[in-house]
Amino acid sequence: MSSPVSSSFTGNINGIQFDRQDFFGKDGSDSVQSGTFNGQRVAIKRIELTKGTDQSFGNEFETLQQLEHPNVVRLLQCGNDNNFRYYAFEWCGASLDQLFLKADDTRKYNGPMPHHIDISLQLASGLEYIHSRNLVHGNIKPENVLISAGSTGQDEITLKWANSGLTRYASKRAKITSQVGGNNAWLAPELLLLKLGGNLHGNKYQGTVKSDIFAQGLIFGSLFLNGEHLYGTMENEDEITKNITNGNPINMQKMNRILKDCYEDEIFKRILENDPNKRMTSTAVVNQLKTIKDKISGKEKELLRLCARDSPLDLSEKIKNFIPFGININVKDNDGSNALHLLCRYYSSYELIAAINLVIQSGIDVNARDYNGLNALHYVCRYNATPNLIDAIQNLIKLGIDPKAKSNDGSNALHFLTRYNSSSDFKNALEILIESGINVLEKDNDGWHMFYYLEIKNKEEMKIWYDRKAPLGKGGYGQVFKGKYGGREVAVKRVQLDLDNEKEEKALRALDHPNVVKLLHCDSNDDFRMYVLELCDASLDQLFLEPNHPKKYDGPMPRYIHVFLQLASGLNHIHSKLIIHRDIKPQNVLISKTPASRSNEVTIKWADFGLSKSVDERGYHSWSGVRGTTNWYAPEVLEINNNIKEAEEAKKLKGTVKSDVFALGLVFGFLFLKGEHVYGSSEREISDNVIKKQPINLKKIDGELLEIYQNNLLQKMLENDPSKRMTSEEVVEQLKSIEEKLAEKEKQLRDLCAGREPLDIFNFEFYLHLTRKIQNLIRFGIDVNAKNQFGLNALHLLCQHNSGRHLIEAIKVLIDFGIDKDAKTEKGWNALHLFSPHLFEAIQELIKLGIDKDA
Repeated sequence: MSSPVSSSFTGNINGIQFDRQDFFGKDGSDSVQSGTFNGQRVAIKRIELTKGTDQSFGNEFETLQQLEHPNVVRLLQCGNDNNFRYYAFEWCGASLDQLFLKADDTRKYNGPMPHHIDISLQLASGLEYIHSRNLVHGNIKPENVLISAGSTGQDEITLKWANSGLTRYASKRAKITSQVGGNNAWLAPELLLLKLGGNLHGNKYQGTVKSDIFAQGLIFGSLFLNGEHLYGTMENEDEITKNITNGNPINMQKMNRILKDCYEDEIFKRILENDPNKRMTSTAVVNQLKTIKDKISGKEKELLRLCARDSPLDLSEKIKNFIPFGININVKDNDGSNALHLLCRYYSSYELIAAINLVIQSGIDVNARDYNGLNALHYVCRYNATPNLIDAIQNLIKLGIDPKAKSNDGSNALHFLTRYNSSSDFKNALEILIESGINVLEKDNDGWHMFYYLEIKNKEEMKIWYDRKAPLGKGGYGQVFKGKYGGREVAVKRVQLDLDNEKEEKALRALDHPNVVKLLHCDSNDDFRMYVLELCDASLDQLFLEPNHPKKYDGPMPRYIHVFLQLASGLNHIHSKLIIHRDIKPQNVLISKTPASRSNEVTIKWADFGLSKSVDERGYHSWSGVRGTTNWYAPEVLEINNNIKEAEEAKKLKGTVKSDVFALGLVFGFLFLKGEHVYGSSEREISDNVIKKQPINLKKIDGELLEIYQNNLLQKMLENDPSKRMTSEEVVEQLKSIEEKLAEKEKQLRDLCAGREPLDIFNFEFYLHLTRKIQNLIRFGIDVNAKNQFGLNALHLLCQHNSGRHLIEAIKVLIDFGIDKDAKTEKGWNALHLFSPHLFEAIQELIKLGIDKDA
């Protein structure tokens, strides 16, 4: 394990590369420096070797490397030279103490942070994991809480415990024996008493993992007090020590009273209990924080509801009452709208400007985007036609909103103003936006600039063209043709005026979601009402047509989990707008490919709202007759269709949005079964089996897929009793949970392919076993191309860590299941680069299978 010490400044210990002079931190006699491992930036902790430390090296490295949790810093490699041991940990951007440094300190962390409850939950989850491995941290303090930033801001900030002191095992009674060290300000009272008493019993103490819990409570306190210590001032360690041992958190009084109601009485007192026997466990802390998060989430939903209704009375005061609860002011609804978005969309009262100022002063991100990429300025320009329009635009720009920001479809605020707004202050608003620096000739993704929208707005007659020889579909209320509108290819739905359905137009205008087909324009001539809709590439039923069918869709498709999530998210949006679709079937699910010049992204969208209907806040609607397609009816709809004898009886019945959820489950099954129906083949068989609760074709779905989906989702969606059936929102949440399970299976695949155990190169039985395991994991519907933090997929790892002659069989399985053989790691290597040079047979096979040997 040892390497000779280089005389130069650079070091290379077991692949850990670093500059011996480049230190950026110190912890007692240990130092921390920057370096690289496997081409990845890492933090290197250097510990001076003393007599006897080599004996524990193997166990310590193995223990630390096995710790794998998102809220615990990952140990990647370890090695020795003649004088030091070097630990290479994943790189994090800052430590928690840097968050509270003075503004002029160059080391201060100024990046985004999650909400306090989310920080607390992350840290508590990490500590619970450490304790679950019978380990104690033993050195909890702000310097050992690291901040890891992802690429998308606050939603990707992860808090991690640094692995300081984690080599100490706790006994079955969670007791530890060691010397007392560390800063007195972050020690539990039982440790302080032992330390101040001279470390009795031969300079050793016997404590419990509960000491970690107390120190964690001190961390939580410093978060709520913006860096202050709960028990005194950091400049006076003696004061803190005295107050900890006396159980006197003197600064608790500085915490807002409502915050104390939410946190202190529920959790702080029990975490900071001086008697460790009465102190909470790490699991209890996690569970209690989850309960508090639910309580705060309830307040957050109340705030969003308040901002989404135009109530002129005491708006600012009501908002002020929510903020002290410690809510996340940046919380979003199902469409990605925060309180600022909703205020700008719904409020017409004179209090709007004061409310905008209040939420921004309270810390809301003025430039936050919803899931369509709209910021608050887009919302004002699209929805607000009140006398507040000018003040709202000026205020938002003054308070730092980016007026040039573009939505996902490339629209800036000028596009939205000229496309949608008919305010009497329209011209003044136009001038203000132009003065803010927006380019008036800037085009959106459809190639239209503001002058085009102004021209359309000023024209009395709309220019819609459609090709009667290019029909895309036909329904009960009209036909859909391929057409053009403003130079853009579109779908034009044409409905006879006497059959025009105002409900469809109302629904399309109310809906604005990436997974719902977009209404671009509508107008009438003497005979028809025409709807201009975004043009998609195919419908879901075309995916399973015969190979030689001219309408078969052969383009790219997302994995099932992403198709399901898109469909469920779109349906949840529809239901959140108090609308039921009522005609859910594969023909009304559209597939939209992003142009190849931009990406290979595919979006799934709901279409055809001709049978849609408004529902009340509980999701119920009155029956006006059964609508839809029989094969896709929910059981309650089928029963009404089969049993109603008189029209008067129907008026007494209530329908529910959960009928849509059942039909959504049928669409999921349709995908799993590659075009077959879950309940049979003929209309009569399907109807009978739905009523009898006999989804006869479910048994045809691969067992591994059923394990993930049926027991956790499909059975709940296909529940015959609508009162027991899932809601669309619950479907979304369940799918997110399944997505996490699939990510774990993907990691299992990578771990399987990265097995480092020594192997006999002629051991065919091992590789037969390996290929079977790979096949079983892939059948769960995982993303075979998923990569680890270094950009390595399963094929990279298989080639890097295996050397058997029969490796070819495993490689073939991965390629047969669609792994990208040319995928590159972060260093730009493909699988061929990662082979041991003597594996000629496997190298030849990869070249034969088409890998780019010149990469």
